[in-house]
Amino acid sequence: MKKYMSYIKIALTVLLVVFILVDTGKDASSNAEIEDVSAQVVKAAKLSEETPAGNRMVKRFYGLNPGDYEGVVLYAPKDNMDVNELLIVKLKDTSQSKAVESAIRQRLDTQLKSFEGYGAEQTALLEAHKLQVKGNYIFFMVGDRAAAAQKAFLKSL
Repeated sequence: MKKYMSYIKIALTVLLVVFILVDTGKDASSNAEIEDVSAQVVKAAKLSEETPAGNRMVKRFYGLNPGDYEGVVLYAPKDNMDVNELLIVKLKDTSQSKAVESAIRQRLDTQLKSFEGYGAEQTALLEAHKLQVKGNYIFFMVGDRAAAAQKAFLKSL
């Protein structure tokens, strides 16, 4: 009987440790303001000369309503042959993550199809995109400085 109780104690301890590890492994929501996050990312991406696109462009490119989220920042391509793009979304709730990721993937697929067969440089940039979901934030960038911008994004949260 004593041996049986010690097995139960060990099993409960293991379950407790597993629960703690799973619970702490989740991405915690960030309290960082989207203005601060985007400022750091824009600086790292060297987009400070650019102006962010409005809500209409977010709706047009991604089919997302910016009012549904806590904040959205989009730096859109300058013309039809440009693929450099930055999108940062601060979610109101992490359950919105899948819908935003899906919209980003649709946009990416559309862009890849647009440049298929003739835009080798654009296609290479699109394929090297960075997409990161971290807690209540989503980062997406296509461009030469995407890796540096992603680092700045993670650091700013």
